[in-house]
Order: sequence, then C-alpha cells, then structure tokens
Amino acid sequence: MRRLLVVCTANVCRSAVAERMLARELAGRRDVDGHEWIVRSAGTADVQAPMDRNTIAAAEAIGLDITDHVARPLTRDILNTDGADLVLTMTREHLRYVVALDQSAWSRSFTLKDLARRAATVAPATAETGGFESWRSRLAERRTAADMLKPDPCDDIVDPYGGPRWEHDRMSNDVRACLSFISRLV
Repeated sequence: MRRLLVVCTANVCRSAVAERMLARELAGRRDVDGHEWIVRSAGTADVQAPMDRNTIAAAEAIGLDITDHVARPLTRDILNTDGADLVLTMTREHLRYVVALDQSAWSRSFTLKDLARRAATVAPATAETGGFESWRSRLAERRTAADMLKPDPCDDIVDPYGGPRWEHDRMSNDVRACLSFISRLV
C-alpha cells in the first residue's frame, strides 16, 4: 500500500475535502509498482473546530460526503505512517510545519499546487522511468527549502473556514483542478 497524507490547518475544510477527492480518484487504482493508495488527512493546529457547514455543502455539490469526517492534529507518528509515501499540504506554511516536525519528510512533501505544476513537467511514473519513487524524486529536483520558506500565494489554497459558501466552492474547485497529477501517477 502507498500512503498519502493531506495537511491543512484544522483538518475541517481543505484537507478533509482533498482527502475524499483523492480517495475517490485513487480508489481501485494501482500505481505503476502495483500498489493501491490509502489517503488520510490531518491538521497542523491542535484545535477542535467543527466541520464548516458550507464545506459540507460544497463537498456534497461535487458528490462527496464528508459528514463523518473526524479532524485530527498532525503528529510525527501520523506523518511517518499516513504520509509515508507522499504528503500534500494546502499551503507553504503547512509544508514548513511538516518539515519542521520531521526533516526527513522534505523529499516526499509538496504543496498540492506545486506538485500539480511539477507533475505536468516530468515524465509520468512508468516502469521505464523507474516507478513511483523515481517519479517523486524527479518532482523534487531543483526544489530548495529556501525557496519554500518564502510565502507565495500561488502555492496556497485559501482557507474558506467561516466564509460564505462561494469561498468553499472555490476551494473545492481549486483542489479538483490540482488533481490532474493523478493521471501521471497511476
């Protein structure tokens, strides 16, 4: 099994929706190495925020049921088990948090938007190109931690928590637009 972890702040909007979208897209599909995927999520803040009703509605509008989602704070153990193969964050701030929690996560951690951009520029994961591990390594080429320390809204999916419904719909659409990388993965 491959393990993919999605990270945001409270784990009640962005990462919950992205987790369910990715799980739906990867369900029953195997990567080039024959592995199925398990997708989970967690949040960088240890808060007990309720699911936002507008996130639930936005998810329902695209066929996702997130009403049973239970938020959980990110820990080093979760990072190293649920994020053993790939960690996708909703912002650069979350990426920095992940790497501060465990520096060894750097090579497998990306913002969702950065991964989508990078995936469009490298050859898909195939047996001829070295499989998943090689694909992930090629994604990280020429990426530096110093670059990722700087804030860049181009890499961030905006947090709609507490905002109007249209902001939640925009967040869902932003996440969905980034999922094109899956076709290069499986």
